[in-house]
Amino acid sequence: MRKFTLRRAMCVLSVCTLCISAMTYPTLTASAQSKEEEIQDKIDDKEAQKAQSQKNESSFQKELDALQDDLDVINGKVNSLNTQIAQKNAVIKQYQDEMNSLQSEIDQATQKQADLEQQISGTYEQLSERLCAAYMAGETSTLELLLTAEDFETFLTRLELVKRISEHDTALVADLQQDITDLNDTKEKLSRDKAEVEEKKTAVQSERDAVEADRAEVLKAKNLQESKQNSIEQKLSQQQKTTNQLNADIQFLQEEMERYVAEKAQGMVSGSGTLSGGGNSGNYKVSSKGMICPLQYPNVQYKTYSNHRATDLTTSGATGNTYGKEIRAAADGVVYSAEYHYSWGNNVYINHGNGVYTRYAHCSKMLVSAGQHVKQGDVIALVGNTGNVSPRPSASNPHAGAHLHFEVYVNGNRVNDPRTWLP
Repeated sequence: MRKFTLRRAMCVLSVCTLCISAMTYPTLTASAQSKEEEIQDKIDDKEAQKAQSQKNESSFQKELDALQDDLDVINGKVNSLNTQIAQKNAVIKQYQDEMNSLQSEIDQATQKQADLEQQISGTYEQLSERLCAAYMAGETSTLELLLTAEDFETFLTRLELVKRISEHDTALVADLQQDITDLNDTKEKLSRDKAEVEEKKTAVQSERDAVEADRAEVLKAKNLQESKQNSIEQKLSQQQKTTNQLNADIQFLQEEMERYVAEKAQGMVSGSGTLSGGGNSGNYKVSSKGMICPLQYPNVQYKTYSNHRATDLTTSGATGNTYGKEIRAAADGVVYSAEYHYSWGNNVYINHGNGVYTRYAHCSKMLVSAGQHVKQGDVIALVGNTGNVSPRPSASNPHAGAHLHFEVYVNGNRVNDPRTWLP
């Protein structure tokens, strides 16, 4: 009877043990499965956002293509109108050159007329002076000139001379007056020709002005299309940035999934979020969670910001000029990656086991590589200002914005304030 009771008790105990084991194992499996599902849900969500973002990009690109087609037509019209305007301007220039030439001839005729009028005036003045002298001297002056001749031949010679002087003056005045009349006729003809050319020029200018008005309307439409194009290009550029960021997020989550699956296969997933010990602590001050400060200098300053999920470390006082300072591993681990990222810049990412990772970003130089084992306190990089930092470095201040951006991850989740992990 006692044997039967003991046997029954052992069976009950075995059943209880199996039940407890059965309950415990599914719980751990469910936890691991839940973590993988959580990461996969994030990946699926990012993929859906990426698909929508790419759909938006495609829509914006179609709008741009349609606008570009319209712009090509508008540019063709503008080029045609520009050609017409250039042709009109060439005709206008030709008419203007012709008018300038006619005006030059008119100016020359006017000047010649003025010279002839001055010459007539001089001739009239000479005749007047001679007539006045004859009048003052009386008619005897001419008679005296003739009668005082020594002989008849001289008398005839002098008589012919007086007659010829009178005829010459009369003919000279008559010729000059005819020249003036001819010049007036020439000027009138030139003026008529010029007026005709100017009328043609005015007509062509009116035609050109009409074409320029058409071009102004077309250019207004072109400016409107280009404004729409610029707006859509900005939206497309922003959408492409969103897609790129989603690609980066998806890659990070996929890497996180790979790390988690690998850790689970190696039995490294405990969910404890703690480190086993301080490792090569040496003379370093170690926190309760087993980490040391990555910057082993006096006067280290810590800064955190809302939603930053990191802490920024700099040095001050005698150890100022943070750029180039040594960065040390906060704990023992294996370098998961040492690479450049557009936001983090040069950054080292270390797996410390038990689901704990640390990141050291904006390095000026990385001194380790992926797969390398490091001990707590080993120098892994130098402080810098690569990636997205503020203020941005410049030629006048190349070390601006230098700091260590330090992150702690626990089971794939970034810790809001990594200072809680440091001494």
